[in-house]
Amino acid sequence: MKTLSLSLKISAFFCALLFMAILFAAKPLSAARIEDENPPAIAAPSLVVGSESGAAPTVTEPSDKKKSMPAHKKAREEYVTLDFDNVNIEVFVKFVSELTRKNFIIDDKVKGKVTIISPKKIPLSDVYSVFLSVLEINGFATVPVGNMIKIVPSAVAREKSVETRINRDIVEADDRIVTQIIALERANPDEVKRLLDPIVSRTSSVLSYPPAGILIITDYLSNVARLQEIVKAIDVEGAGEQITYIPLQNASASEVVKSLTAIFQQRRPNVTPIRTVADPRTNSLILFAGAADTENVRKLIDFMDKDVPRGESNIQIYRLQNSVAEEMAKVLNKIVKDSVSTPSGGIAEVQRAANPVISKNVQIVPDKSTNTLVIMAEREDYKILENIIRQLDRPRAMVYIEALIMEVNANKDFKLGVEWRGVKDTGSITGLDGSKSAAFVGSGTGVLSSITATALSTDSTLSAFALPSGFSMGIIGAGITIGNVVFPTIGAMVQAYKNDSDVSILSTPQLLTLDNEEAEINVGSNVPYLTKQQDSTTSTLVNYNSYEYKDVGVILTITPHINEENFVRLKISQQVTKVKSGADIALPTTLKRTAKTTVVVKDNDTVVIAGLVGDSTEDSTNKVPLFGDIPFLGWLFKANTVTREKTNLYVFLTPHIVRTQKDAGKLYEEKKNSMGEVVEGVIKLNERRFDQKSPVESGPPDNSISGKP
Repeated sequence: MKTLSLSLKISAFFCALLFMAILFAAKPLSAARIEDENPPAIAAPSLVVGSESGAAPTVTEPSDKKKSMPAHKKAREEYVTLDFDNVNIEVFVKFVSELTRKNFIIDDKVKGKVTIISPKKIPLSDVYSVFLSVLEINGFATVPVGNMIKIVPSAVAREKSVETRINRDIVEADDRIVTQIIALERANPDEVKRLLDPIVSRTSSVLSYPPAGILIITDYLSNVARLQEIVKAIDVEGAGEQITYIPLQNASASEVVKSLTAIFQQRRPNVTPIRTVADPRTNSLILFAGAADTENVRKLIDFMDKDVPRGESNIQIYRLQNSVAEEMAKVLNKIVKDSVSTPSGGIAEVQRAANPVISKNVQIVPDKSTNTLVIMAEREDYKILENIIRQLDRPRAMVYIEALIMEVNANKDFKLGVEWRGVKDTGSITGLDGSKSAAFVGSGTGVLSSITATALSTDSTLSAFALPSGFSMGIIGAGITIGNVVFPTIGAMVQAYKNDSDVSILSTPQLLTLDNEEAEINVGSNVPYLTKQQDSTTSTLVNYNSYEYKDVGVILTITPHINEENFVRLKISQQVTKVKSGADIALPTTLKRTAKTTVVVKDNDTVVIAGLVGDSTEDSTNKVPLFGDIPFLGWLFKANTVTREKTNLYVFLTPHIVRTQKDAGKLYEEKKNSMGEVVEGVIKLNERRFDQKSPVESGPPDNSISGKP
């Protein structure tokens, strides 16, 4: 008996040892063991402990060697770095079990690989949410059973005992499967279910129970939160009238909801409200309204849900009527560029850059052959550009300029000199038909015969401020008459004689040009200049001469600018060139006089440029026929004469503003009736041409005017 008792004790001892060995073998794997069991390609995850304030982190030891931590360190938030590359899902479950201290039962159907890229550390409390999301992606879910958690396929999980929630608000939505019971206050559960069925996932379920007015939804908690928001929006007063689900084909559901809200938000308070909810995932719209409103909204959505052809909406052709396409395109492209330019500083500029007036994607291309603009822009941008183009593409006014360029011998007692003093209102002067005149100070090559004795004797100011001779400029009124020839509407009345050799009319150009456009007239000839002469070196006598031709005559360039007060700013460039008398034909000498200035003159007034004095010398020989050609003795029968002549150049300019077709017709009639004889020639207008329509009158029928100088 003693031997048997001893044997029993020994057997019991070994059994105890074997039981303890089994217990130690069943101990959960630590993170370090997971690292050893993982394949070499798997990066071992690590648990990092540290405070949110940035305390130095430390790596935890395996669970069998973990030491107790001080109380103040346990209160700190723990962080972990999850970094897995194609890890078996069983290994991932073991790792999460170690971190969260949760017990899992894995179904045999749970297979697959897990990849998590997490460069940043996450709190340990979020590990389980990440774990649920990984399972949801792979088509698995968790089902709590006592102290254990089953991991099964999602379709199976919905048939198991999942968490049931009744009218509870969702604070933190994760990816665990739950059953949410929603009690409806006004809406019909069957109608709501019909609306929710198209927008839930295939593995989810929505059940309705009309007697109790409830919905039963089984889905991932994150999706349940979205469905609950939709139910709240449609479960309002009057919901029993009609709930409609409208899928959209082309339009955006969110944009359509914004438009409908803006349309119906001004309805009367006692009218049943219309509510719309957009579902971006299916690009559909859920409408809650009465039967009549639903029909109206459906018709409206049919108009909005149309495919707008891209070519019709983004490319527009604009044909210009008055402006030049290339110039207009430069202006518009500059506006677009400045609208989206980077701000240099300041709150206002930053706000303007954040909300540009025109999109940077706008492109404007001019077509020269058709004078059109090809504009690629959205409709909103095109409306802005179209308004700008209409403001710029307007008929421009024109300026008709009468000019008189003449030379007067400096020794001639010319009745219109340039002895002009200051800016003086001379009032009514004899010889100027009672009109008022004003002039600037200038040189002294004679005096105004009409204000000679009277003005100078009665006004001490005029006699006290005489200036040296030189360039001068003045503004006078009325017209110019030289002898029997009248130059209408030129501003100054010049009294001379038709056959007076001391007065030479160089040119009387008349120009018609657009506002802000340069006009030029060139009257003269091309004179050859010998630039190179070479004798032949061969036995044959051949001479080679090279000539260069230069313009000699009158060149007048004018650029007008009209302001709103009927004043015209004239940018004038005038050049008079002539060949010196008696110069060698092969080597001619030219005399050139130029003037450049900018003046402001009122409509129909005259501006005068004078004081451009020229000095020419002419050699002439007088001899007795035959005797004057005798060698040596011929000097007794001939004489040489040197004549020196000074001339003063005058330029008279009178602008006439032509804004409308009526102004052009009136101007034409005045010119037709006043045209007469011109010095150095007589121009007689053909009476039959008077009955014809003028070139100006044959322009466009509208208020636009066209014409050439």
